[in-house]
Amino acid sequence: MEKLKSLFLIGFLAIGATWLAGCSDSLVEPDDPWEAPAKAVASESLTLNTASGDQHDCTISESNGVYTITTTGSDPYFRTTRLARTKTFPASYTVLELEYQAESNINYFKLYFCPPEAESTASTVQTLKSSSEWKTVTIDIAKYRDDYGWANSTFSFFSSNRWYIRFNVTGVVGNVIKIRNLTIREKTEEEAASETENSNFASSKQAFAEHINSYLNATYSSQVQKVEVTADEVVVRGITSGSGRFALAEITPYENVTEFETFPHLTAIRSPQFSIRLPRYVERDGFNYDRLLSKWAIVSLDNEQQTLASHARYADDVAPIRTPMSFRPKNKKGVLGYPTHTTPNGVRDLTALNCGIAANGFHLDEWLMTRPLSTTAGTSNPYYPAEEYSYGGKTYYISGMKIREFDDLITNYCAQGMQVIMYVQIWTNSTYDDYIKPIIIHPECNGGHQLMPNTTSPEAINAYAAIMTFLAERYSRSDAMRVHHWIAHNEVNAPELWCNMGTDQPELYFTDTYMKSMRLIYNITRQYDQNAATMTCFEHNWGTATNNDASYAASSILNNINRYCDAEGDFWWGLGHHPYPYNLSVSRFWDASISNSDANHVNFTQSTPQVTFYNLEVLQDWAMQTRNMYKGTTKRVIYLCEQGINTADYSSSELENQAAAVCWLWKKVNALSAIDGITYYAWQDNDGDGALNLGLRKYPGSPNYSERKPAWYVWQAAGTDTEDTVFAPYLSVCGLSSWSEVLH
Repeated sequence: MEKLKSLFLIGFLAIGATWLAGCSDSLVEPDDPWEAPAKAVASESLTLNTASGDQHDCTISESNGVYTITTTGSDPYFRTTRLARTKTFPASYTVLELEYQAESNINYFKLYFCPPEAESTASTVQTLKSSSEWKTVTIDIAKYRDDYGWANSTFSFFSSNRWYIRFNVTGVVGNVIKIRNLTIREKTEEEAASETENSNFASSKQAFAEHINSYLNATYSSQVQKVEVTADEVVVRGITSGSGRFALAEITPYENVTEFETFPHLTAIRSPQFSIRLPRYVERDGFNYDRLLSKWAIVSLDNEQQTLASHARYADDVAPIRTPMSFRPKNKKGVLGYPTHTTPNGVRDLTALNCGIAANGFHLDEWLMTRPLSTTAGTSNPYYPAEEYSYGGKTYYISGMKIREFDDLITNYCAQGMQVIMYVQIWTNSTYDDYIKPIIIHPECNGGHQLMPNTTSPEAINAYAAIMTFLAERYSRSDAMRVHHWIAHNEVNAPELWCNMGTDQPELYFTDTYMKSMRLIYNITRQYDQNAATMTCFEHNWGTATNNDASYAASSILNNINRYCDAEGDFWWGLGHHPYPYNLSVSRFWDASISNSDANHVNFTQSTPQVTFYNLEVLQDWAMQTRNMYKGTTKRVIYLCEQGINTADYSSSELENQAAAVCWLWKKVNALSAIDGITYYAWQDNDGDGALNLGLRKYPGSPNYSERKPAWYVWQAAGTDTEDTVFAPYLSVCGLSSWSEVLH
């Protein structure tokens, strides 16, 4: 968008310069130029309903037009006063605006636009930071008016129902939120102009996606055959076809191979069969750039035009700085998010559960800083000073607190002989250094809980590469403190919340950015561990998208990753999947008598809407297809890296159902050879999962503090000599006569 804005500004200035050139020399700028007042926009106020029946898990009161909401539970919501069933707003009223204050962050600020027959037909989600000052929030609701008929009289014959908006404000229990000046209104002139600009930008992104699709489908007669990166050189070999002149083009991660009219980094090709040696490091854009991160293509120079004549290719071979041995975990089971460095139960469970795998996450925004901060969140504790770190000719600072925390965490994992898998993530609200956020966060991010890294500028790539190099180098020094696989972000097929880079993005536009991020992680980490895979990560929607244009089907993104590998060279990537049940609150996912169970909503084909605990055979079948193997011969690593079973309450029946479901899950995973491991989520129930209780232990605030659930003992027994004995009572709960029946 910034590029479009710049082009717009350049054009505007050029028009202005032409106009001034034609004016009389006597033109004098007035001392106090008159400016037209901003055009007033039509609006109408809305009110919140303070009646107890129109709120949940919160209290609400009003004084002088200010509403005060205090959250009292895990899923708080309140509503506007219900509008008359015949109430209509002009079609031009497409903006909802309010002012707010909040003592704590609002992690999920959701708006549901509610026609009378269904409360949750549409929603928009964002995160609001705590503020003691009044802050304005504006939300474009045109989409919801168009898609769901909100605020018109279409359903006026429903005499008992009226229009309203529901606000969900999930976050800290006890948060005090104030709201005032809630209105629905027209767009301002500035907003209308921005909407036009956004529309133009959306068109350009769609065109880019179409260019990428054509590029991936193209067959070129010239070819970059191999790229080798040594300690100090890049060696590119290839062949050109046809007459005329050719050049080798370097494409950095912040450039788009399909969008060049003139390629900026060219080296002449002197013969049809060529081998070109270039220095690995080059001064570029103010940084000492590492060409390890680039890809290379052949360009035709005929007819004074530069035309792409091959696919671009990333490095095939990278000189190893270290060569650790391959690692095979002692068993397939694990847990996501052990707090071993803070919780005594976590330390004990690390040994007691006898897991072979552990998973956790690096939050890049917490690690990387532009300056050595002196704040309580950063480095004020003298035991955790910031560590100065130079990369690409620029000095950064790494949070000493995070270094100490993860040194202890990963050392504890490795001391138990566990394989360590780490997510690479950026969270919305966890940053210590606010100066780093606009550098490392993708400029189109507009909400969500986790964000896409920025790959759009030299500064962004240098910062991203800096923190990844620091982490890869530090956590591969020996088996005593080693990360074995790296997960590229979280649930990327649901980017509105979990890998946000804006909403309603064309899939190939989004996927191209994701591929750049995956390749950066891979090319950096492979220097330190050639066995480490860079893994994708999807939530359970496989053959269908979760939310229309706001998400993607995992199978579609996987297909496009394969297309990129065909075009630009394969790499050692793996599949991370989160096979939660179809309905996350249902524990008896196998039970066909429950309408929302998996048994009634998924199947065992590659087009199944979801891949859940019930039909994991779909992953097995996918992995065994030659098309999906590394270079067509080697099965890719597959991990189930976040999933759990809910207990709606702590009744004996719910706890029994959870334990039975965990038995089912383990028996299936352990029998499927393509699945390399599973890290159960969660270790214990927690507030962050809203109304879900997925843990092996109870919520710490419950009467029996962090008590082990029956599922804890099931997970402990899994893969041991006591497995059959501990699992036996749950066969009948699952309606089975033998555990072999869990397999399709």
